[in-house]
Amino acid sequence: MSNLVSILKKKFRDDLHFPEKGTISVHNGYRLLFLFNLFLLSAALILLEPSHLLTEMQRILFSESHLVTDYIELTSVGTALFNSSLMTFIAIFICYHYRVPMTGGAVSAIFMVTGYGLFGKNLLNFIPIFLGVRLYSYLMNEPLKKFLLIALYGSSVSPVVSFFAFNQRLSPIVGLSVGYLIGIVIGFIMVPLALHFQSLFKRVSLYSAGFTSGMLCTMVAGICRMFGLQIDLRGIVSTEQQPELIVLLVVFGLLISGYGLRMASKRHRLNLRAVWSHSGKIELDILRDTGVYNTMINMGLMTLLLAGYVMTIGAVVNGPVLGAIFCVIGFSACGAHVFNSVPLLLGVTLANALNIYAINETVTVTAAIFAMMLCAITNAYGWKGGLIVGFIHTSMVLNIDVLHGGLNLYNNGFSGGLVAMMIIPLLDLTKQLKRKKGLKKLEDELIDNVGITIDQDLMSREAPQPETKQITGYSLSRK
Repeated sequence: MSNLVSILKKKFRDDLHFPEKGTISVHNGYRLLFLFNLFLLSAALILLEPSHLLTEMQRILFSESHLVTDYIELTSVGTALFNSSLMTFIAIFICYHYRVPMTGGAVSAIFMVTGYGLFGKNLLNFIPIFLGVRLYSYLMNEPLKKFLLIALYGSSVSPVVSFFAFNQRLSPIVGLSVGYLIGIVIGFIMVPLALHFQSLFKRVSLYSAGFTSGMLCTMVAGICRMFGLQIDLRGIVSTEQQPELIVLLVVFGLLISGYGLRMASKRHRLNLRAVWSHSGKIELDILRDTGVYNTMINMGLMTLLLAGYVMTIGAVVNGPVLGAIFCVIGFSACGAHVFNSVPLLLGVTLANALNIYAINETVTVTAAIFAMMLCAITNAYGWKGGLIVGFIHTSMVLNIDVLHGGLNLYNNGFSGGLVAMMIIPLLDLTKQLKRKKGLKKLEDELIDNVGITIDQDLMSREAPQPETKQITGYSLSRK
C-alpha cells in the first residue's frame, strides 16, 4: 500500500512540475496567481453591493462592450472588480487544467484578461474566441495548451461578439448566433495570423496578438461599413475619482514587492541587477531568467511606478486606466522594468503635454501606460530610442481606433506594431551610420599615426569558417 501511495505521489509531482531550468513549478506558480485573484475578489466583495450584483452583472454581460465601455461607469466599482476577478479565475483555471508551463508569457496573458475584464471582456464574449482556438487545435491535431496563450491574448477582440450579439439592429436570436459564429471564426484564424506576425516583431518582442487583433477588427469593421452597418466609438468612461482603487494598487504593489524581497533575501536569490539588465524580449522573459521572487519585486515596483504616475498627473483611476495598469503588471513578468519603461513613459508624457489633449484624459493616460509593451526598444536602441518611440506611439494610438471602430480592446498593441514597423528600420539606419562614422574616424587616426588603411568591405564580411571533416564521429579542423 505504501509503495502504491509513493508511486501516485511521484506521478502527481511529475505532472505538476516542469524540470526545465529557470521555470517554476506549475503548482507553486498557479498558487501565487490564485492568491492574487483572491486579493482581487476580496476587494470586489468589500466594495460591491450584494443586492445589485446580479442586475449589474447582467448589464455587463449584455452590453456591446466595445471601446470605450468602462464597466465601473456602466455598473459600479465592486461589480467591475468582480467581473475582472471572475475572468481571471477562468483564465487561471484553463491554463492550470491544460498544464501550461508557468512562464512570463503565461503571467502576462492572465493579467491581460484581468485588465480587460474591467472595460470590455466578459464571460459571454470570451467563450467564442476560446472555442475558435480550440477548433483550430483539434483540426491541426495539436495540443490546445500550445495555442492557449494566443486565445487569452487574442480575446481582446471579444467586443466583436458583443457588438453583433447585442446590437439593437438585429433580433436577439439572430444577433447572438451571428456574434458567436463570427467570434469562433476569428478565434480560429487568429492562431496562424498571430504566429506569422510574431516573426515580424521578434527583434523587439512586441505582443503580436495585439497587432493581430487590430488587423482582424479592422477587416471586420471595414466589411460592416461596406454593407452600411456603422460602428461608432463609445465614450462610457467614469470621470469620478475612486480613491479605493488607488489604495488597492498601492497595497498590491507593496505586498507583492515586499513578499518577493523577503523570500529572495531569505533564500539568497536577490538579483535585481539581472532584472534591470534584461533585454525585454518576450522569448527571454524575466520570470524564467531571474526567478519568481525577483519577478515579484519587479512587478511590485512597476505597480508603484504607474500608480505614482497616475496620481502625479491627477488622472482618474477608472476601468480603462486600472485595466491598463494590470496589463503592464503582467508585462513586468516578460520584459518591462523600471529602467526600460521610464524613457517610453517620458516620451508619451512629452507628446501628451504638447498635443491638444489634456495630459490626464483617460485616452492619453492609457496610451502612456500601454507604451510599456515597447520596452525592448529601449534596451536595443537606448533611452533616446525609447523616447522617440514613446512620442510616435502617442500620435498613432490617439487616431487608430477609427480603423477598427473600437472592436479591439488592445488598441495600443495594434498601434505599437505599426510604430515598430515604421520606426525600427530608421533606428537601424541611425546605428549603421554611427558605425560607419566610427570606422571612418578610426581609419583617419590610424592613417595619421601609422599609415594603416582599413578595408571597409573586408570589415563588413564575416570571418571564414574552418573546413571540417567528419571521420568516424570525430571532428578534424583544417585551417
